[in-house]
Amino acid sequence: MTSRFPAAAGAFEVPSLADAADLFNELQPSWGGWIESGLDGTFVVVRVPERTSELNQLLAGVENWITRQSFLAIRFHLDGRVYILQRGGFIGRAAPAEEQSD
Repeated sequence: MTSRFPAAAGAFEVPSLADAADLFNELQPSWGGWIESGLDGTFVVVRVPERTSELNQLLAGVENWITRQSFLAIRFHLDGRVYILQRGGFIGRAAPAEEQSD
């Protein structure tokens, strides 16, 4: 499967452009990135840190943001795979049917 996102990027799929702006503003001071919105979804895309500890910080920050939202989980695209990140910090691989290639 090929990813639509750069290899050194992770993308958080959110329900709306307003949610993307909110998450982007939360991540911007530490992680930078950009927002992509189109027919296939709305995403906050960030450069993935090389160190595992920094990746853990990024995911913890997003999980903290999720706890303040009305939804329970979002999809996270990394290295051509799709994962689910939900309240409580559980990260699991999305079911293959949810992974779509272009």
